[in-house]
Amino acid sequence: MAHFSVASLTLVVLLLVFICWTTSSTGAAFSLEEEFLQLKENYIQMKQVVKSLESTVIELQAKVTQREAQLELNNELRQDLTLKEIQLEAKNVQLEVKIGKLEAKVEQQDSLFQNYFSREKNERTAAATDSIPISNNQLAVAINGLPSSCADLKLIGHIWSGIFSVMGSAKMESVYCDFNKNTNETGFEKWIGYADVKSAPVHFYVQRNSLFSTQPIPIPFDLAVVNEGNAMNLTSGIFTAPRPGIYFFSFAGVARLYSSSYAWFYYFLYLNGYRMGTSFVDEGKGPVDQFSPLTLQSTLNLKKGDQLWVQIAYSGTSSYLEDSSSRYTHFTGFMLEEEIVASL
Repeated sequence: MAHFSVASLTLVVLLLVFICWTTSSTGAAFSLEEEFLQLKENYIQMKQVVKSLESTVIELQAKVTQREAQLELNNELRQDLTLKEIQLEAKNVQLEVKIGKLEAKVEQQDSLFQNYFSREKNERTAAATDSIPISNNQLAVAINGLPSSCADLKLIGHIWSGIFSVMGSAKMESVYCDFNKNTNETGFEKWIGYADVKSAPVHFYVQRNSLFSTQPIPIPFDLAVVNEGNAMNLTSGIFTAPRPGIYFFSFAGVARLYSSSYAWFYYFLYLNGYRMGTSFVDEGKGPVDQFSPLTLQSTLNLKKGDQLWVQIAYSGTSSYLEDSSSRYTHFTGFMLEEEIVASL
């Protein structure tokens, strides 16, 4: 872009003055004073034109400077963008190389896992046929296909080591399985203990609120504080085992002995008609008129459908099992352990 200077503007003004003077000299004759005034007026006009042109030149120079600065800034930004583009392309190449390496590692690990599981499957198959007795194999098949060892768990797909519940010969058992080892290595399976697993809860607590003297029949009950599983029949007084397992029972009551001479009182615990336990009190010196507390506890291994009850026997014309709204008679029972295999 061209630059204007003050000297150039001065030459322009003088040229205009000369033209004006020449024009004025060729017209009608003016007096010197009129010519002077005309020249003065022309000078003033030219001075204003010069000032306007100078202002325009300054503005143009400022715009040129601004454009040059903007151009320089744009060049710098263009260089920065070019550099960043080069850097991004380099990073992209590096990432593509890393992705290729990772994909190769994943393929290698997949191959190792496939080889490992194939080898383990072959080892388990060989161990199952060579080292496990035929009777044990038949037992495992008989337990509805449920896993009975760490080897079974590994066979069905478990790969993370930890504590698991497996089917024992009669109960659920807890074992620790280290799946990082082969099935025939020491420490692959560690037995921890039995797991308290019940297919359903069974427990009851019943009471009487009136005296009872009928013998020899099961003692019926009036109130059921708890009867989870509905195994205890209040009306008949008979408990029927809904599931096989170990059960605990406890009976407590107050016997009223009344006789003119010798008197005795028995509690009997019966299982399927067979006497399993007895609680007894007697008084040999008469006349007898007294109250005696009696208790009876037992732990029994019951099969499904076994029936258990308590009945009394006594001497004396007016002896009986004392009770009232105070509730002296208590019979409770619950399942300690379930033979879970038989329940499946």
